[in-house]
Amino acid sequence: MRLLFGFCLLFFLNFAEVRAASLEILVKQQKVVLPYLLFKGKKQRGGVVIINGEQNNEGSELVDNLGTELAKHGWSIALLNTSLQINSVPWIEQLPEALSALRQKNNPRMIVIHYGSQLEGSVNYFTKLQSKQVNGMIFLSAFDQPENKEIPNLIHKIPFPLLDIIGQFDYEPVLAQAAARHLSIKNDRYLYRQLPGANHDYSYNKKILMANIHGWMKKLRTTNPVKPPIKHDKPQILLH
Repeated sequence: MRLLFGFCLLFFLNFAEVRAASLEILVKQQKVVLPYLLFKGKKQRGGVVIINGEQNNEGSELVDNLGTELAKHGWSIALLNTSLQINSVPWIEQLPEALSALRQKNNPRMIVIHYGSQLEGSVNYFTKLQSKQVNGMIFLSAFDQPENKEIPNLIHKIPFPLLDIIGQFDYEPVLAQAAARHLSIKNDRYLYRQLPGANHDYSYNKKILMANIHGWMKKLRTTNPVKPPIKHDKPQILLH
């Protein structure tokens, strides 16, 4: 509720190019309404789904702030909260439809940011052949509790770029699991960064966090929207 309230406050802020809205999706015949920040400016960089895996206020404040700042830099933001089951629909079942809804808005890039716990759910989803593919994904202080030691092996199957960010003074499980990923994953698609002086909620490091995330995302390749096939009129046969 705190996160949703934070986004609702944006209705009263005078951002000329950012508008607070809601993203309606349909999952198993259930209507789900997600918090959504729509960028209305000319330079639309892409759509981002932020998955909040934390249940505390500090985690919600971080996601709220990050979403707002990204929106002001040209990204349209949809939020998923792993602790909320809207209309009894788990977050992992909301993810594909949220991605589809953003893609239909002609976003040139599609990105997922997973913050906090329950990383296994996101990783498992994107290793499936039928998953909705994106242009890139960010692990932000991401971890599992208990740890799934197969995660580094599963990440090898993900075909798009990954950015793994943690804070220098992050939670111990975050530090340990990120270190295991960093040692195990050796390919050009994976990039690991530790932000000096940062803790799990990046209280005093929000600007440098934003710079790292926005800087990496805007360099990702764009995807051209699929245009419908051109229909040609059948030639008329003239009888003489």
